[in-house]
Amino acid sequence: MNRIIPVTSTMTYGQMHAAAQGLGIIIRSLPRMEGSLMGAYDEETKTIFLDQRLLPVQKRCTLMHELVHWEHGDETCGTIYDTKAERRTRIETARRLITLTEYATLENIYEGDKYAIAEELNVTVSLLEDYRTWLQENAYSSVAMRYRRQILLAGKSRI
Repeated sequence: MNRIIPVTSTMTYGQMHAAAQGLGIIIRSLPRMEGSLMGAYDEETKTIFLDQRLLPVQKRCTLMHELVHWEHGDETCGTIYDTKAERRTRIETARRLITLTEYATLENIYEGDKYAIAEELNVTVSLLEDYRTWLQENAYSSVAMRYRRQILLAGKSRI
């Protein structure tokens, strides 16, 4: 599958929505999703469903999450967080909406306060936690090492 999401970390929900529609993806708001679902993707109809009760920051993060499912051609997505596809999607969503430089800067400014950092990045706290998990799991990757150097240069050590 050779699909690419034309979305950047600085885009608003509206910009992301327009980019998705430009790819032929249908986006529907539903009055209420089942259970605790915020969104879902249906590969057969190329449709993303979003719960219309979501806050703007939740809509932005959920739309990106469902776009990652689209990019991979995932048949379905659901609430099972321990499946490989769902885990991959959560990490990729976090990495697409949070840049290393922005995160390192805000980590220093807000001294690790996840609520302040998430608000500044216009992401949910759970998405920020997914990003932090990725950083910790990849502590010796070149990206994580660059992040650690940025933190150490600023005189802080959080991770």
